[in-house]
Amino acid sequence: MKLPLSWLNEFVKVDDIDPRELAEKLTRAGLQVESVETVGGDPLSDLIVVAEVLECEAHPNSDHLHVCKVTDGKETFQVVCGAPNMRKGIKTAFAKIGALIPEGEFKIKKGKLRGVESFGMCCSERELHIGSGADGIIEYPADVPTGALVRDVAQLEKPETVFDIEVTWNRPDALSVVGLAREFAAILHRPLAMPDVSFTECDVKVEDEVKVVVENTVKCPRYTARVALDVKDGPSPEVMAKRLELCGVRSLGLCVDVTNYVMLELGQPQHAFDYTALKDRTIVVRDARDGETIKTLDGVERKLDPSVLVICDAEKPNAVAGVMGGENSGVSEGTSSLVIESALFECTSTKFTSTKLGLSSESSYRYIRGVDKDLADYASRRAAHLLQKYGGAKIAEGVIDVDSRAKPLNADVTLNFDRARRLIGIPVGNDAMVFILKSLGLEPRKTDTLYAGVSEVAFGVPSWRYDLELEADLVEEIARVYGLDNIPDTMPSAPSVSPLPDTQYRAHRKLRDVCLALGFSEAMHYSFLSKKELDDFDTRNAGSRLVIPDPVSAEYAVMRDSLLPQMMGSLGRNASHQLESAMLFELGKVFSLEEKDGVKRPSEKEMLSIGFVGPVGRDPLDRRSSLGEEEAVLWLKGAVEELCAKMHVGRVEFAAADHPAFAKGASLKVVINGRDAGVLGALSAKLRHPYRLTTQMALCEIEVKPLVKNPFAVGRVSAVPQFPLVKRDIAIVAAAGVTNDSIVKTIRKNGGKELVSVNLFDIFKSKDLKQGARSLAYALEFRSAERTLTDEEVGRAFQRIVDALKSTEGVEVREG
Repeated sequence: MKLPLSWLNEFVKVDDIDPRELAEKLTRAGLQVESVETVGGDPLSDLIVVAEVLECEAHPNSDHLHVCKVTDGKETFQVVCGAPNMRKGIKTAFAKIGALIPEGEFKIKKGKLRGVESFGMCCSERELHIGSGADGIIEYPADVPTGALVRDVAQLEKPETVFDIEVTWNRPDALSVVGLAREFAAILHRPLAMPDVSFTECDVKVEDEVKVVVENTVKCPRYTARVALDVKDGPSPEVMAKRLELCGVRSLGLCVDVTNYVMLELGQPQHAFDYTALKDRTIVVRDARDGETIKTLDGVERKLDPSVLVICDAEKPNAVAGVMGGENSGVSEGTSSLVIESALFECTSTKFTSTKLGLSSESSYRYIRGVDKDLADYASRRAAHLLQKYGGAKIAEGVIDVDSRAKPLNADVTLNFDRARRLIGIPVGNDAMVFILKSLGLEPRKTDTLYAGVSEVAFGVPSWRYDLELEADLVEEIARVYGLDNIPDTMPSAPSVSPLPDTQYRAHRKLRDVCLALGFSEAMHYSFLSKKELDDFDTRNAGSRLVIPDPVSAEYAVMRDSLLPQMMGSLGRNASHQLESAMLFELGKVFSLEEKDGVKRPSEKEMLSIGFVGPVGRDPLDRRSSLGEEEAVLWLKGAVEELCAKMHVGRVEFAAADHPAFAKGASLKVVINGRDAGVLGALSAKLRHPYRLTTQMALCEIEVKPLVKNPFAVGRVSAVPQFPLVKRDIAIVAAAGVTNDSIVKTIRKNGGKELVSVNLFDIFKSKDLKQGARSLAYALEFRSAERTLTDEEVGRAFQRIVDALKSTEGVEVREG
């Protein structure tokens, strides 16, 4: 809604308040001012005034400059001027420090001209863009007041400030200048003036000129018609045309402009008919008949049906009710006899018609949201006043008013003062509440002068407020007009400690914290993605996927059954944008169809995915050499082991696995306490290729349930060892099929209870070894809690280990 402030000022005085302050007040009251625009006028500021020259002396260091003393009637300023007509006693235009000079668009500053300070500038007409004189400074007659604004003396057009206001759906009353004036009157506590609706009627009776029949009183509760004769159509007055233009409406001539002007001013859409073109001079408001058509003012032929309400003459439709007039019934050149339609149309009917015909207008915009239920006749009188004032119209006596409105127009709403104070949170007095509501147009049913001893009062809701139905609505009105800034911030008094356990929340919080501590950053993805993304990664469970019946697009057609495809995409896109390495994790749900009792039902499971791309585990000096699949898998395996240790999950084991997305021989399944819980591996070259990856990407997905089962367990405390440990190293050559896990189990099984630690510390591959074989070196630690171990005891245990390994297929112990 566009609001010129000069128009607003006719109904509530606001010209003494800065426009930006006005905009701030209205926004804080609930109607947001989106922009404040200054249109037209001259840029001359209040700092350019008429000044009298008190002294004028030659500049000591120049043959053409003058050092002068000028006054604006309040202060005296020293200024250096080079104009040839500068002399003592004249009055001229003087720009103070801070003034913006239009010619060249520069701001006046304190300066020095050849060693003499100057505190302003005396100006010519051309410099101020108020004339063509450039030979010297402006000279004003002696009777021009000293200190007067130059823009007032030059009678320049004043700039117009226009607000662009966002009006919400529940406030149709604010779609007019008068509606917004009511808001400002309430906010500023100032009186509200209403437009003049007076006019003189002639001897012609309205009933003799036109007849009105309303067949559908549900869709048209009220219809008024007033006749204007001998209207002199032509250009509208400058002020009317200017205001329409500022509001974005093109001026089309007085008769049409008046209806638009009243609509913007009061919020009541109107239509002016050339009633001499109506068959039998009859207006019929009815539902359209099957097969009827109408060419609207936009020149489009439209098909109608009984769901559309139309304004007709005795034969055919002439307008679509509440939306747009017909081409043949509009005001044309030579029109002098008008019937002014001012009606109330039902909101939902107008909305249905506008949508069905694909036709909208300023009128339908207002009718759909709700027009003042009691405005039709007042707006009709306002239009008659303007036509008589500017067009010399003769207004027929009386008005045809077909009124079928249900009474009362709005139900009363009762306000309990104590409850209102509790909701607002501050002690607003009863009288203050009543004052605020009365300023908004509500009428208390109790007319007591003071309301201090009253507990509650019923209020009559004005006809223009569709949104006031409950006590809470009145409380909201009081709070916003009183000032939301005046309501202090207070903490809620209700207990905020939930009796529900927060163990799961804290467990998930710890899981996130551990992932972050390991160097991973959290990622979030949609729960749905395309079938192709899932198929590219793994098709083994395609039959149990949960497909969305009506997806927004094929890119979001399937609920994810794994977090890994999206994790791969995020890491790949980061790497393809020249990011050397990236580490991400995601906590999220996966979805599938599970069969139970012969029926497939949707199910969900919470999973954790972690992954990295690039040499994330290396020292800075070792990041250039190529990264192998085995190194990537081992690094991610170590991260999973650390994660599980921090979450106290229990026994964690890894076993060889086969996954279509991972490179052959580079995937492991994660086993927690004997139960399969996840999978990890290095991404295959095929899936790395779309991202042009020359390094490795490792991914892991684990069920969250075992991770958060016992995250706050307290470990057992053992005594500090009193006896020294004994170290032994052993190196073996293991064939390709022999795993580290099987070797460690063999060592522990034969090492006895004194073997406290087994650590793999070196892996070596060579062409001299058999294909696939590798050399593995282990550090073994022995310690007894009861005594110091002898070399013989450790030697016997070590020999048992050597013998056991020698008897293991595919293992050769390296001696010496």
